[in-house]
Amino acid sequence: MELTGWKGGLYRYGNWAMKLACLNLLWLSGILIGVGAAGMFPSTVAMFSVVRKWNQSGDLDLPLISYFKKEYQREFLKSNLYGYAWVAIGLILYADLHFFRGIPSLTGILFTFFFFLLGVIYLAALLFAFPVYVQYELGIFQYIRNAVYIALSNPLYSILMALGLYFPYYLMMKIPGLLPFFGGSLITLPLMLLSLRLFELIEKKNKE
Repeated sequence: MELTGWKGGLYRYGNWAMKLACLNLLWLSGILIGVGAAGMFPSTVAMFSVVRKWNQSGDLDLPLISYFKKEYQREFLKSNLYGYAWVAIGLILYADLHFFRGIPSLTGILFTFFFFLLGVIYLAALLFAFPVYVQYELGIFQYIRNAVYIALSNPLYSILMALGLYFPYYLMMKIPGLLPFFGGSLITLPLMLLSLRLFELIEKKNKE
């Protein structure tokens, strides 16, 4: 018998919370299996893939462990190349910004502003990095290019994505006990759902 009313709502929210907690534990396990450095990106890709699948099918009864494991193994190498490409870009931008901040001249100020602006664009694009990866089949640099393009061409969604990252983060900083159970999955959920909505709008616009 299906529950209705407040009992049904409570059950659905409880089910979501349980699934997100299980997903977060799988994410942490994937990171540990990859000894951190090699496990972070395939585990994160697998987590975003699960949330995408939940949204597509509308079914929370997805065989979570087997699906996560399949995505983790399938994307292990490519996701690491992709993730560390983002890390390399970030380090280059940070080094350039730090270098020009140390030059006390107009040229230094102009280049500092330039690299600061690139840094903002980088952070905005980074919000879309994993949603783009799990949504499309592209090459490494095509993923990065598309993430940058989407962030720049949809500033409102970039702001919403930033808020979707900030509010769960703020909640978990206020209630640290949530971190082991929702530290990754509670951030992934709004980022993936907002991205999927944007991808639908982009595809619809391209067909017109």
